[in-house]
Amino acid sequence: MPRPSRRAREALTDALRDTRRAAGLTGAGLAETLGSSWSQPKVSKIESGRQAVSEAEVRAWAAAVGADREMLLALRARAEQEDAAFRDARPAGGGAEQRQEAYAVTEVAATVLTSFQPHSVPELLQTPDYARALLALEGGSRGDDVEQADVSTIVAARLRRSAILYEGGRSITILVGEAALHHLVGSPDIMRAQIDQIARLATTTQATIGIVPFDSFPVLVQHGWDQRDRIVTLETSAGDLEIADPVEVARYERWTQLLLEHALTGAAAAERCAKIISERRRPSRDVRE
Repeated sequence: MPRPSRRAREALTDALRDTRRAAGLTGAGLAETLGSSWSQPKVSKIESGRQAVSEAEVRAWAAAVGADREMLLALRARAEQEDAAFRDARPAGGGAEQRQEAYAVTEVAATVLTSFQPHSVPELLQTPDYARALLALEGGSRGDDVEQADVSTIVAARLRRSAILYEGGRSITILVGEAALHHLVGSPDIMRAQIDQIARLATTTQATIGIVPFDSFPVLVQHGWDQRDRIVTLETSAGDLEIADPVEVARYERWTQLLLEHALTGAAAAERCAKIISERRRPSRDVRE
């Protein structure tokens, strides 16, 4: 199951705790200063993130410790946006197939979908054979909950998700690093079919599909990501990590825009695909010649 990252909430709770300590107050001392509706356990729960804090409570806290009220209120607003994004999202199931189905539900409901993968083809662009070959690699299925017999079911779920590329009514941007098209996944035939598919999708679907070329390096990132409205998902070997902190999400949106500005899209993407396929067909020269 994806693990929600509560970075905005942690920023707020850290700031509240730090301002209390800077004022030289214990949790009990702050509760006494704030009045009868407060207690040491309440202060502790707020500082640990186990209890939400209202705008009025933040104002009272700031006044009691002599802290920057607007700074604390801004952090609370950021945490509220993060919480709202997670509340609105449908939680994914525990298994790999269930994750695919849950992602399909959130993608249909979303108005903005973006994806960038530097070293592999994004899921919505994959051919069945490429998807199977990728899952067969060490780490491809993350080895935790995917049995070999389940691979076909997972691949079928991914294919069903890809139908969204032909639908209107939402903004879809899918970017792939050119390196992914030079890696050999499965076999040369599988890669040719996969590259052909990207060329076709780039020129026939409602989505913006682009290739970030080797000669363009606008963003230093070591990982890919998917964004569905206000949630960014990072796939890791330990499971998916979901980020809804609006500051962090804005950073990924800025990176996507920079990558898109350098990407080859539409007919230009199809031309690059044709060039890569042509280069793959050339026999390699013996370095001793």
